[in-house]
Amino acid sequence: MVKKWKVAPDVAGATFMAAGGSAPEFFTSIIGACLAESDVGFGTIVGSAVFNVLFVLGACGVAAKEPIPLTWWPLFRDCSFYIVGLGLLALFASTRAA
Repeated sequence: MVKKWKVAPDVAGATFMAAGGSAPEFFTSIIGACLAESDVGFGTIVGSAVFNVLFVLGACGVAAKEPIPLTWWPLFRDCSFYIVGLGLLALFASTRAA
């Protein structure tokens, strides 16, 4: 799809690959939150995101056969959106007593 639609590699990595990697956790969260009516949704979302950021990226760096050249922009972009996303999750998940 990426080659067919001529999507830039940076955009492809941030959308298609991330969506594919997070799809199992997303559906587990939906089933846990809607059908089982439990709090597994929040724990799965936050825990999976932290695991993906820390472990998966670290394992890719360790497994690389040669150094991977990185710039500051992807890290800044990802951390910024991650902070905003967690902030929104905390805002919407908080309950206020009347």
